[in-house]
Amino acid sequence: MQRTFLSVLACVTGCLGGATHAFAHPHVFAEARLEVEVAPDGHVNALRHIWRFDELFSSTVLLEFDADTDNRLDPPELEEVASVVADSLADFDYFQSITVGSNNINVEPVKDMKALFEDGQLIMFFTAVPAERIEISSSPSFGVFDPTFYTAIDFYDENNMVLQGAPANCSHKMVVPDPDEAIAQNQATLTDAFFNDPTDMSKLLATRMEVTCK
Repeated sequence: MQRTFLSVLACVTGCLGGATHAFAHPHVFAEARLEVEVAPDGHVNALRHIWRFDELFSSTVLLEFDADTDNRLDPPELEEVASVVADSLADFDYFQSITVGSNNINVEPVKDMKALFEDGQLIMFFTAVPAERIEISSSPSFGVFDPTFYTAIDFYDENNMVLQGAPANCSHKMVVPDPDEAIAQNQATLTDAFFNDPTDMSKLLATRMEVTCK
């Protein structure tokens, strides 16, 4: 059976009582950092992500990928973790969204996914590059979310959302939506299809960096 990152997520869910409630609330938690890098000419060059996963999920990854059963993840095993994560999350834009106005911007395939196991926790590092040119002056928004609702990707501090290289007239803020407020504010445009689509729902509730350029 081919291993995928989502199958490992499902394994944790099953251990906690079954997958039937997967879309109700997350079972895996990650502390995140996002750095949005702006090139000297003003376009968004890259999004750099760091995710530190909780100890329960990390121990499950250790169990799944520790091929030589030495209770640690050696470099080849970490490379396999990174490869599985990159392949599994490609269809989900690597748990992120980029929007400019009402337009959604995709990202190029991630080529530098790396895994580290430190102090009992799995840490993932990767860089995402927008699939089309984005000017920072267009005031884009960068969201981070898991559309399957297995994983809560949390930014515990505003300092973990960083805007690098932007012109002085640009600023950013971290937005953590209140679920009830977010749905109420968008009620006029929401349809039954929205409530039945976890991808749309998770995007609305995603923690995001909003950029404003005056």
